[in-house]
Amino acid sequence: MEMTFFKSKNCPQCPRAQANVEEVMTELGLPLPVPIVDISTTEGRIEALNNMVMSTPSLKIGEEIYGKEDLLDKGRLRALFSG
Repeated sequence: MEMTFFKSKNCPQCPRAQANVEEVMTELGLPLPVPIVDISTTEGRIEALNNMVMSTPSLKIGEEIYGKEDLLDKGRLRALFSG
């Protein structure tokens, strides 16, 4: 399962979302770390645009993009990773 986490240094929800992703992945025995792209950088903005990521926090799993509603809810994260 290919994943990338997109964050921004000015995003107040990003630290909690990243912690939730890592915690749920650890619970489920999924491999860490998840590659992280900081869209505060020029390279990160280009990567986000190339992946159609429009906001942070976001998690790309395969070709699907999941936003803060999913990343701030551990139950939704468990369903995403288990499904």
